Amino acid sequence: MPHVDDVIVRAKAAVDGHPAMMGVEFAGSRSRGRHAEHSDWDFAIQTDDFEALARDLPALVEPLDPLAAQWEPLGHFPVYMVLVPGPTKIEYLFLDHSQVARPPVTPSADTLVAIDAHFWDWIWWLATKASAGRSDLVAEHTPQLYGYILRPIGAEAIPADLGAAIAEYLRSRAELERRFEMEVPRRLGDEVQAGIHRIMS
Repeated sequence: MPHVDDVIVRAKAAVDGHPAMMGVEFAGSRSRGRHAEHSDWDFAIQTDDFEALARDLPALVEPLDPLAAQWEPLGHFPVYMVLVPGPTKIEYLFLDHSQVARPPVTPSADTLVAIDAHFWDWIWWLATKASAGRSDLVAEHTPQLYGYILRPIGAEAIPADLGAAIAEYLRSRAELERRFEMEVPRRLGDEVQAGIHRIMS
């Protein structure tokens, strides 16, 4: 687990110098002392030019050495999710803005890497909730994971547990890699699977 001050300083520093930034505040369960060991690190962002900041965020977070960085497609407000080695999840929350949920992504050679990032981010989040005893959240989100990611890539049934979800994802991804004649980078998935094994053992 990374040192608290190090995560806060690095996450804030990554975005704080942008000209559209009006403020960044440590937020969420960790800021209130009500977090579990592997909870996300949330930061509420105030900006006077959301479009400019959103455009530049991928470059701004590069010093964090992200395993994956993406916009949450399903939330009520924009969230830029960054999964860094550990794995450790950092979220930049734009609470003053709203968004409409986006539909599932159709698998293609151009979208498979993004689908891979979303799956591993989501499965890591579910694993952290499972390790904290939140079986209710796992039960709620596993069908959503199936409907949004696993079914569109070829899975035929809601997985019984997280292990089954990973196995089905890897099977479906391998078929799509053969179809599209490409290979998704493995660093993200390898690190998330190692982290899941560690926290669930």
